Amino acid sequence: MHSGNPLVETWIPDGGFKIERRKIKTPDGSTLAECLVPKWTSDDLTPDHPCARQPCLHRVLADCPPTPEGILALSDRYGLLTVTIPRRPAPGEKIRADVLPPEPLDIWRAEIRALRACVDLWESIAGGNRDATAALNRKLAEKLAGARFHLTACPGEGRFLLAYRPLRLVDAVWQRFAEEISGRIQCVRCPAPKCGRWLLRGTARSDRVYCSNACKNQVFRAQRRRPAAVTDR
Repeated sequence: MHSGNPLVETWIPDGGFKIERRKIKTPDGSTLAECLVPKWTSDDLTPDHPCARQPCLHRVLADCPPTPEGILALSDRYGLLTVTIPRRPAPGEKIRADVLPPEPLDIWRAEIRALRACVDLWESIAGGNRDATAALNRKLAEKLAGARFHLTACPGEGRFLLAYRPLRLVDAVWQRFAEEISGRIQCVRCPAPKCGRWLLRGTARSDRVYCSNACKNQVFRAQRRRPAAVTDR
């Protein structure tokens, strides 16, 4: 059985999202909150598979500034964390953006804080601090316990493979983090100047260092321009 992360589907309005104050239900009743909503309710929704495009999305989210601007930029690119459409459209059917309920920015801020805390614990463990293991295990177990998945069959090499398909983007993000700390994947930063994008170092390309040929060539050109070291005679 393999990860179903690349299968997780989000729906993004053609015009993107905006932030508005909306009345939402809370355990105590209802309240006004800043929410992500489609910029234009008459827009069509376009399906996207964010974890297929960015396998290290959990790292990208952990790095996201918890500001309205930072959250808006990520939602425009990858979709909403917890919102799904009521039903899958028929082939060729258009889905209007007004089917998406508002998603509070506080959901994003809470997930960013939780991911950053877990990433800090993981890096502390990698640095030799075994005392952080119990805390990381507890936090991750809490997140995975509330995850929603469907069991699905995916076409493989001449056969079908079983996979747990996350229903929401937030579930896929936490599953991906669990895959990293279990050693199934390795996420690294591109070392090119002014880049720092996250990329997946896979088993097929364990020597992969740069996110693109452009970054690789940039570093190569900089090294060629660097003056040769002067040795004492």
